[in-house]
Amino acid sequence: MTRFFFYNKLTNIEIIKKISNNFDINDGYIIIKNYDIDNNLLEISDESKNNNQILYGKIVNFYMKLEDILKKINELEECKLENRTKYTLEKVFANKNDGEIYTTYIIY
Repeated sequence: MTRFFFYNKLTNIEIIKKISNNFDINDGYIIIKNYDIDNNLLEISDESKNNNQILYGKIVNFYMKLEDILKKINELEECKLENRTKYTLEKVFANKNDGEIYTTYIIY
C-alpha cells in the first residue's frame, strides 16, 4: 500500500479514479508554511516551527507501487501546470480528522 496526501484538484474522486479504482480515502490535513492557491504554490519548511498553516485535503491509500502511481499522475492533464516541468515529492505527516497520523507522500 502507498499512501498520499492530495489537495486542490486531486481531492476530486473522479480524478483519483484515473490513477486507480482500488483505493481508500479519508479527509485529512497537513501543517505547512504557506499555500498560494492562485498560483498553486506550496511551501513546507524543514523546520516544523515555521509550519503553522493547515492545508485540508484527502489521505488516499493506493494498493499499487509508488512508481506506478507517479506514472499515472504524470499522465493526468488536470495535474499539469503551465510553465512548470519539475515537481517535488516528499514524505509528510498527514492527520486524519479522527486524530490518526500517517506518513504520506505529497507532490507539489
